[in-house]
Amino acid sequence: MKKYLVVVLICLAFSCNAQQANEETSLVKWMKLEDALKAYDKQAKPIIIDFYTDWCGWCKRMMATTYSNPGLASYINQNFYPVKFDAEGKDTVEFLGKKYTPLGVGQRTTHALAAKLLQNKMMYPTTLFLNNLDKTKNEFALSMLAAGYLDDKKIEPMLVFSLENAFRNSNFDDFNAAFQKAFYDSTTDNKINKLKWQTPKEYFSRTEKHSKKALVYIGTEWCNSCKVMKRSAFIDDSSAAFIKEKFDLVDFSPENSDTLFYKGLRYYNAHQPQFPFHQLAFELTRKNFVLPSLVILDEDMTIADAIPFYISPVFMKDISRFYGNDVYKKKSWKDFQESIHPLRN
Repeated sequence: MKKYLVVVLICLAFSCNAQQANEETSLVKWMKLEDALKAYDKQAKPIIIDFYTDWCGWCKRMMATTYSNPGLASYINQNFYPVKFDAEGKDTVEFLGKKYTPLGVGQRTTHALAAKLLQNKMMYPTTLFLNNLDKTKNEFALSMLAAGYLDDKKIEPMLVFSLENAFRNSNFDDFNAAFQKAFYDSTTDNKINKLKWQTPKEYFSRTEKHSKKALVYIGTEWCNSCKVMKRSAFIDDSSAAFIKEKFDLVDFSPENSDTLFYKGLRYYNAHQPQFPFHQLAFELTRKNFVLPSLVILDEDMTIADAIPFYISPVFMKDISRFYGNDVYKKKSWKDFQESIHPLRN
């Protein structure tokens, strides 16, 4: 995601009343919830629901600042279904097959759907991020609430976390900590520069047996969770020294154009419109190509595992021990996790 420079003109240094900030200044193209759900059925995208009330000054301020940032609004409009939901609205609203109405009568009556989705914590504004609808369970795998006013810096990692499926392998707190380290920690570049990354051509051109296993990172510069993973998981103090000792590191951009040889076969990038990525990236991920991915190769360059989606520093530490110490040859991942994290089970 581009680093957005938000220029917010607040009259007389916040002396203006927040009520004066008109939600019409928002550049986000808001939808009704029913329309967002219909659109999701046709093409799955994450849904953002902004819960507001007519009397909420901070709700209006968020419309006039965060959602008026041109770059941020464009990113949301392109990649999400954004919904404004009046938490004291009077309409009957259907959500996942069930209809909801206001809980009572009167001017300031909470809507039943707002109470349900906000888990009866009626704070405004509150933003709900939804993604990955499981139709068998009739629920979203990601349902993340963020209470209170969100500026662009706060909402940015939430958008990436929701859009790029980082929630599959990480909780948001861990992802946010890695996000801040990746983009705002002044020591990160120095640590990154100390890593000895090999190119795919350097690594795969060797015919002799490798002395170490390899961690093959597959990611691109335009994939935000890829950058967070590359700039945090491999340099974390809890595992960086161990990774350096046990593994070769291979930085594999799937947009690579080199002809590569693996297991006696030739792979290349045909740059086809429907799949503009390297054939070997597809092969190494066991034909489950996802950005980012981590592929673990043994000393013979045989695939030990291919793990899709963002990997946090915490998860990387466990992965590196599991494969670096050859535990995978003796135990299942589940048994390994139970042995090192007994309180999680």
